[in-house]
Amino acid sequence: MSEHPWRALCQAAILELDPEKIAARATAAEISINAHVFADYQHIDAAERKDMEHALSALDALRLDGKRTRAKPPQAA
Repeated sequence: MSEHPWRALCQAAILELDPEKIAARATAAEISINAHVFADYQHIDAAERKDMEHALSALDALRLDGKRTRAKPPQAA
């Protein structure tokens, strides 16, 4: 299985420790996946398609988790 840029971008998003950067990295990975599908759909095998589906699910989970765990600003008393 060949390596495509979307894989590295997904890995970077998943391994990102800075909560402020996760959404941008996840978006970059998703754009890369969509570009790969658009450009090479007929040459993508079933295993890679499955990997991309899993990656997109993981990226969605990262975004949801970031929204739930992001600290809220303190309220004025």
